[in-house]
Amino acid sequence: MVSTTLCSNPWDIGTTTLSLGTGSGSSTTSRRYAPSGNHSGTDSLQRTSSWWTCPLPSDVLCATVRPLSGSDWVLLTGTGLPTLPPSAPTPSILNAWQASADLCTDYYRWVPDEIEVQGDEAALANALIQGRLRIISDGSYKNDLGTAAVQLLPKGGTACIVIRCQTPGLPQDQSAYRSELIGLLAGIMAADWLLQQWFPAHSQRPGVKIACDGLLAIEMAFEDRPLSPTDAQFDLISSIREAISRSPVSWSPWHVYGHLDKSNLFDELTWWEKKNLEVDGMAVDFRKELEAAHQLIPPNPRFFTELAALFVADTKQSRLSDHFIQECVTLPRLWQHWRNRNVISEESENLTDWETLGRAMRSLPAGLQRWITKHWVGMCGTGKFKVYWGLASSAVCPWCGEFEDHLHVPRCPAALARDEWDRRATTLSLWMDIHLTSPAIKHAILLLLQGVCDSSRPPSRLISRTICPAFLAQEAIGCQGLLEGRLASLWLQQNYFDEIYSRRSVSLWASHLSQQLISIGFYMWEQRNTVQHSDDNVQLRERHCLVNEGIHSQFDMGSADLPPDIRRMLTCRHSILRKSLVDKEEWLKLL
Repeated sequence: MVSTTLCSNPWDIGTTTLSLGTGSGSSTTSRRYAPSGNHSGTDSLQRTSSWWTCPLPSDVLCATVRPLSGSDWVLLTGTGLPTLPPSAPTPSILNAWQASADLCTDYYRWVPDEIEVQGDEAALANALIQGRLRIISDGSYKNDLGTAAVQLLPKGGTACIVIRCQTPGLPQDQSAYRSELIGLLAGIMAADWLLQQWFPAHSQRPGVKIACDGLLAIEMAFEDRPLSPTDAQFDLISSIREAISRSPVSWSPWHVYGHLDKSNLFDELTWWEKKNLEVDGMAVDFRKELEAAHQLIPPNPRFFTELAALFVADTKQSRLSDHFIQECVTLPRLWQHWRNRNVISEESENLTDWETLGRAMRSLPAGLQRWITKHWVGMCGTGKFKVYWGLASSAVCPWCGEFEDHLHVPRCPAALARDEWDRRATTLSLWMDIHLTSPAIKHAILLLLQGVCDSSRPPSRLISRTICPAFLAQEAIGCQGLLEGRLASLWLQQNYFDEIYSRRSVSLWASHLSQQLISIGFYMWEQRNTVQHSDDNVQLRERHCLVNEGIHSQFDMGSADLPPDIRRMLTCRHSILRKSLVDKEEWLKLL
């Protein structure tokens, strides 16, 4: 190959020499070459011992050097070195995985955390195009942390690709369902990468069977079911469906029953069921590794195949939630309203586990949701508001006759009210025992609950040192806040579950405890209403006394001066007194 090159400094052109300097300052190296006298018109490079004592490089070839007039440039013409074509990289799924990972940011695109090739990857690629490749995945979820594990392998083979990944998304997005879905997406991406690396020009669509033990995940990902942006895990389901539509693979979904080893011998399980147990264990182990490393859940990224995404405050939402949008619009003003009314202080706002309260509220029946909402703000049918609405002339409590607002109902000193309160506290105590509540937490909750009726400060010295921070935080939220289901986020129930080797969900325990606390106030209100509409009502007792006094007065005055048609009404005093209050009031009106 002949090349012609224009060169400027550091070339030095002389009448008999050509020098090339490299480097700078004291480290400059000069290579000086002189023309041969044996050739006319062509300058060949020879070594001059005074300037260059080393052997010339083996790749030095003849060249022609000609200065260009009027400039410092020279024209160098010679034979260039042959350029060897770069060697093709060895195909591997890891290359495609790394190339995709290089495109990822915290907010856009996602790839699995770990991929490991065990054995001959070429054998796996051949199994793929021959339709013998199988994919099995499973997810794990606990304490708002999800993971998934996937295996790509043929039946009867020894080679395998193992994938482990953390389920992306906010804590409220996490679920066992989402972990199953992310495992399916990882398996689809891996099969596409494997085919892309080993057989990029393959024209036919190889068939792959993919399985997991999440029936709903399989159905929503692969079946043509209606899908709405408001559906749970819409972002992941829509991404999987788009990945399937783009995939060069023909997919055959399969549901496998999980955890069958609990009721069957391992040797009795099918190949799919055994592999499901393997990936389930991998997913659980990876989740425990992340928990031990205190690895935070990253922001929910927009997947490669996610056609549209909703971001709020730089965080992608897993679905279009009208409740969340409503919170974004109304919650700031509501916080300020609560602070102005001294209902919730800024300190208690930061200490409260709002996620647990939200989960509890969503689990309550609709009627109870409306009831607690009214009682939180105090706008309910107590004596105070009945007078305000013009429905009553007095704001007295039907139990005790004192002024009644929403705060008075659980604190009423009447004997019937105290009996009902004691029954509800006993019911809560039994519930905490049944649901394996830490004895120290149970003692603290019941002690704080006593503060609803007894305003004296519970002594923190009676509380275990390990839960004292949670006790003080709950105390800052207030006894009324506790009765309204507002739990502090510092209760260490998970530690107790770990001590007794329980696999129960601490978030579910907290949600149920919040519901139990709310129900105490509701049952107190129900008992109050029973009294309100019974003869034990203070107001009704007063009306009974007034009416009975009026009846006795009429009979004491006699009937001699009454008209004959009215006189017949004063025949039997006891029969009139046994009438209902309304009938007795009507009887007096006739007289």
